[in-house]
Amino acid sequence: MPSAYILAKDHIEQARAMLAGEVWFDSGLDQLFAMALTRLDELDAKVFDDPVVRPFSTAVRPGLPPRSRLMPWLDP
Repeated sequence: MPSAYILAKDHIEQARAMLAGEVWFDSGLDQLFAMALTRLDELDAKVFDDPVVRPFSTAVRPGLPPRSRLMPWLDP
């Protein structure tokens, strides 16, 4: 499933294509579209690089410490 960044990028590319005609073309707006598309690519690349986004698992990431008990006073 594509990330929200990819879906947003698709919509921006569609809007950019619609406004690229001779009548509506504006170089400043086209530059903003280009910047937005570049930023969305950067954000999408970080989706799988950010360890906070990934679920906690010691099997996948063995370098992490084990989870601490939430209520240790309940242990026998």
